Amino acid sequence: MRAYLAKLTPTTRMLLAVPAIALAYPVVTILLPALIRAALPDVVRSVLSLM
Repeated sequence: MRAYLAKLTPTTRMLLAVPAIALAYPVVTILLPALIRAALPDVVRSVLSLM
């Protein structure tokens, strides 16, 4: 796989990177904050129970 990726032209790499970024952006902006909000109350509860 590395040899295949090494042979790609810069234009082809750019064409592959654009959809990858387009898919990663919503995941980072929507899914990641939702996961943080879902996990944060559990963390807060566990810290408060230690006090």
